[in-house]
Parts: sequence; structure tokens; C-alpha cells
Amino acid sequence: MKLTIGVDFDNTIACYDTAFSVVARELGFIDSPTTLSKAQVKENILARSGGELSWQKLQGQVYGKYIHLAQLFPGFMEFLCRAKLNGHSVFIISHKSEYGHFDNTEVNLRDVALGWMIDKGILGSGTFALLESNVFFESTRALKISRVLGFGCTHFIDDLQVILQDPLFPDSLEKILFDPHCSAEPQDRLTVAPSWRILSYGLFGDWNADEVCRIAQNRFVNLQVNLATPKLGRGNSKIFELKSLGGKRYALKIYPDRQLDSRPRLETEFNATQFLEAADLPVAHTAAKDELLNWAAYSWAEGKSQVTVDETFVDESIIFVGHLRTTSRLAIDQNRFSSASEACLSGTEIIYQIQRKLTSLNLVTPPEVTSFLNHGLLPVFRSCEESARKILSDHFDEALLPANQILSPSDFGAHNSIEVAGGQYIFIDFEYFGWDDPVKLVRIRWCLIILNEFLPSSLARRVNADSSRRENTALTLSHQLQKSKALLQEIINLGTNGPAIQTS
Repeated sequence: MKLTIGVDFDNTIACYDTAFSVVARELGFIDSPTTLSKAQVKENILARSGGELSWQKLQGQVYGKYIHLAQLFPGFMEFLCRAKLNGHSVFIISHKSEYGHFDNTEVNLRDVALGWMIDKGILGSGTFALLESNVFFESTRALKISRVLGFGCTHFIDDLQVILQDPLFPDSLEKILFDPHCSAEPQDRLTVAPSWRILSYGLFGDWNADEVCRIAQNRFVNLQVNLATPKLGRGNSKIFELKSLGGKRYALKIYPDRQLDSRPRLETEFNATQFLEAADLPVAHTAAKDELLNWAAYSWAEGKSQVTVDETFVDESIIFVGHLRTTSRLAIDQNRFSSASEACLSGTEIIYQIQRKLTSLNLVTPPEVTSFLNHGLLPVFRSCEESARKILSDHFDEALLPANQILSPSDFGAHNSIEVAGGQYIFIDFEYFGWDDPVKLVRIRWCLIILNEFLPSSLARRVNADSSRRENTALTLSHQLQKSKALLQEIINLGTNGPAIQTS
């Protein structure tokens, strides 16, 4: 069945969260030094004298003169590509006046919105772009709804619940509330989607190889892709092997939903891989990226992915980290990278991260895990903390000096390695790369990171990367618990001479 899908524009396709905060501060409506959400900006302004007028003025500026600050909601380009690829019709139908309230600059809001969509590649002559004739701006809510009904839309997507619950909409129309802040209460006859990727899965199902191949052919023209084959994702990303007409092979990564995890995984990994590649370290080479899709391609490393942790692997890993340390010294003045994800640059930060993870896990884990955390890991953690505070004294709370930091893979080990011909290793997955304390790679916090699968959000990413894990969840969780116990016992054996941890 071919669908006719209507989509709202403001706050559904175009995200203004950062724009509202920046413009409000620039125009003197707020004085907060930190970035606020749109809702926080509105609340802040309305609490002041004349706030309603100020809020209307701000909206006119953000939707007009400053629209270039708006961002495309993550996942929308994937949705558009899949809809077009499968022959569905998409119309953008928005309630938008021609000029902003109290805007003496007389910027035409409809014209700048069209220009923004052209710049983002939403409108144009490309295979997956819409024509301008598919966009409609209406001056009233009633005319907007009339346009939706006039096109016979089977689905309509909007960020405003009041629009979707208007009695003019028939029950036959599937109404989808785009709710990126997860603030809406469940309603009858209303589908709620927290992200465009989840919305796409609901409408079109999971990715298939033909879709991936055809989108890669269009978005990564230089790779000349003619075949895509799904592979088991290692952690958070979906992986496809791409083959080109010339016989070259690439690993395509479809990164996790950016709406649910805002960390710039693609940008971080692609930049890190380019940097390490230039330094002649053993990594997969970069091939292509599309930040709007949140996809990137790397050279395919043929070899054994289930790496055995033996003396050879340990030696090669130490050599890699040693080279990385030397390379870090050369890059220290380049200001090219930010801190690694969850960087641990002081004793205080390490304690905070461990306590936060303990709290999160204790809220959702079964009794056997809670028992391990509270009676096995926690005493060792407290003992290590006490020893560290004694050794470092007043320096415990101080941040590690930049000269003592390294560019760290952050997540590093056999699970992110491939054994290639000749007993050599390729190191992959640099999504968390950045400046950090080198000791982070061997800390007790890894006992908790191993248990991340017990957190619903982390498990969902793992299942997205490898759907077979959905049927083997219990086995996966049991395996992760045993790994965490074994690692804790190694830490005890190396440093504390404490009691043995029961692993069964």
C-alpha cells in the first residue's frame, strides 16, 4: 500500500532548540550563559514583564532572519529517503504566516523556510528530494487541516498534539505526534514517536539490503556501490558490507539514533580515523560520510573479528597505545579534538561517573546483579577510592593537566579489533575518541560499562545493531555479568588482595 504522508515543518523537521537560546541571548531577552531549550527560553521570557510580546518578537526573528541557526532533526533525511525509495508521497504542510509578528525587518518567513530546505537538500531535483510544489504554507490552522484532508493523507506528522486531536481529522487518518522531548501522555488513536528513526521503523520496518544499497549509490556516488550485505553490528551501529563495481569493499556504519543519544559519534569517529590513518596507525581507512543521514563508510578489513586475547594481541595493543601517546604529543597544539566521551580527568569525576552508573544499574537490574554491585563491587570501589585519596591528597580533585592527557580511543580492546593476515591487527570504532587520562583504559569503571546491556537504552542500541540479540537477551546479560565479575576479580588480584568474587 502506497502512503500519502503529510509532515509539519516548524519543530517537526526544523529544530530550533539551540537557535532560540542563541537569538534570545543576542537580543537581550535572556541573560543565561548556558544553552537553554526552547521551552526553557519561553518560560524564562514569559515570567518577565511584557513577556508575551517579547516571545512573539523572538519567534518572528528565529523563524525568519535567524532561521540559518535551525538544525535538521536527526533521522528526517533517512525517513525522506526511505519514503521516496518505496514510492510513498510526502507533502510538507505547515501553518506559517508570511511575516513574523512585530518583525520590522519584513523577512518573508515562507521564503526563508524554503531556502533553508533547499540548503539542507530536502527540496531539489535529486532522487530523494521533494519538489517545491510539495510544500504548502497556510495562514490558519483550519486551512492547514483542510490541505491535509484535501490531499487524502493517510498519515500526518506534527509536533503539536492540539493539531492532531482536532475533531476535523477523521479516525481513518493515522496521526503521529513527533515528541522528541518525550513529554506527551499516551492518547487513544495517536501514535507517539520520540525520533524520526523510530517513526521510520514504525512506517517502513527495519532496513533491508536493497534500501541500503540504493541509498548508498545515491549519497556515496564516488564509491560506485552495487551490493549491500547486512553484517552483525558490534555494539551500537548497524553494519553493512558494501561492494563496488570495481570490486572494492567497504564497511558502512549506520550510527545510533542521534535524537536519543546526541553524542556526535560519526563526526568523532571519522575525524579520529582520518587522524590515525595519517599517522600510519593500523586502522580502517575513511571512505565517505553523510552527516545528514548519520552514515559513514570505511575500508573493509578482512579478517577474524572474534579476536583471541593472547600475548601477541596484548603486545600489539600496547604498541598501538604507545604510538597513540607519541602522536598525541604532536597533536597537542592543533586544538583538533575535544575531550573523549565521559572523559575522566580528575578523581572527583571518576567517583561521580561510577556512582552515577551504580545508581542507574541498581534501578533496573535483577537481584543477582544488584547483589554483585552492592556486596562485590561497591566494597572494592570504596577501598580503591580511600587509597587514591590518601595517595593524591589535595590533588585528588584537580583536573589532569593537558600535557599529561592522551588522545584516547576510550573504548578499546579485542571487541574493537580485527585480526588480519600475517597476525596483524586493525583497530576500529573510535566513536568516543578524544583527550583523556591514559589510565582510563584500565579502571574499575569498566566493570560497570560491561553491564551497560542491563540498561534499557543501551540494550535497545545493541539490538538495533544486531537483531539476533533480541532472542538471546537473557544469555547476553548473563555473559556480561560473568565478564564483569571476572574483571573485578582480576582487579582484586592485582591490587587489593581482597576476597574472591563468586562468578556463579
